[in-house]
Amino acid sequence: MRPRGVLAVPLGVLLVLGACTAEPESSPSPSATASGAPGSPSAAPTDTPGGSPSATPGESPSTVPAEAPTATPVAGTEYTVRAGDSLAAIARAYGTTTEQLQAWNADRYPSLATNPNIIEPGWVLIVSGDPGVTPRPAPTATPRPTAPPSGEGGCTAGNRVAAGSAQVFRTIPNAGPGVALTFDMGGRMDPAVDIMNFLVANRACATIFATGVMSETAQGQQVMAIIRAHPELFEIANHTMYHCDLVRGGGGSPSTAPCAGGAPSAERIRQEMTEAEAILRAGTGQNPQPYWRPPYGSISDAVISVVASVGYTKTFLWDIDTIDWKPISDGGPTAEQIAAKVIGNAVNGSNVLFHLGGFETLDSLRLIVPGLRDRGFTLTSLSDLLN
Repeated sequence: MRPRGVLAVPLGVLLVLGACTAEPESSPSPSATASGAPGSPSAAPTDTPGGSPSATPGESPSTVPAEAPTATPVAGTEYTVRAGDSLAAIARAYGTTTEQLQAWNADRYPSLATNPNIIEPGWVLIVSGDPGVTPRPAPTATPRPTAPPSGEGGCTAGNRVAAGSAQVFRTIPNAGPGVALTFDMGGRMDPAVDIMNFLVANRACATIFATGVMSETAQGQQVMAIIRAHPELFEIANHTMYHCDLVRGGGGSPSTAPCAGGAPSAERIRQEMTEAEAILRAGTGQNPQPYWRPPYGSISDAVISVVASVGYTKTFLWDIDTIDWKPISDGGPTAEQIAAKVIGNAVNGSNVLFHLGGFETLDSLRLIVPGLRDRGFTLTSLSDLLN
């Protein structure tokens, strides 16, 4: 994707206000982690930045070389977490690392030891071993990109790259200031149609990874129709027929029956891809080749070779997992936490994993879309980033 304007450098990630909504696939991806319960702040901060710190697109999550974390200081500087903060952004603001913040604060907030991506507004974090440290000054803002013409989102979809050789992507290299919004449709279907309509209303391009079986449901057919009606915004990609784990066997949605019996054969894997393809072509008018995403992120060299033999040479994983398939009642993230994670960690070429049936996905998008655009990103498709 070619840059479309001068990238804006923000003064803050986002002040989030959201509420709740909903979709997961039937089973979590292997990379998902559970969120921890919020802790209770024990002291007021000695110094609070004027705004939530954030990263500049294209930067790595931390600008400080990795060092072994030191012990919790007896006296240091504390910071009260605000809505929209991320641990990586706080680390950047105070010239430290996320690992050091985890080491200093895990006793007070145990969930930080295993999941630094989720922090709660109101937490009081030790951010420096020295007292009275102030955050680094925010960079001077540069002009915002020129707004796209009315009714346009500045993005494109459907201009697929050639099949070529087999490749596996997490982020998209050399993409410029764009973030790919990608949505799996392989399980729960509420509120899939509402999410699609929201993307249309906000002119945000996206890549939809759909299973064949869910595309044949009533809501799935509505999603297919929206994609067909808006090829300038949406592109379809293959997520297999029944959402089986193609490496180990098992899994499956909405039924596990088609996935029983151990690791699938090469012929069965090809069947998973070709059966789904026929349904996706009929529903959207688009050929999903060469894009696919393995259910649960489960891949191997053998699976990559088999799916490539039927035209699927571009395997897409992700670099930001929203974990939106997990409800809050089971420890899943709130809309505000999802938004903070995406906005705070997005870089040029990020490939964000959502689900069209995610539990808090729609409300998080109400925060993410303006938040990423405020950072100067174009919200777009994988094809747009690859071209």
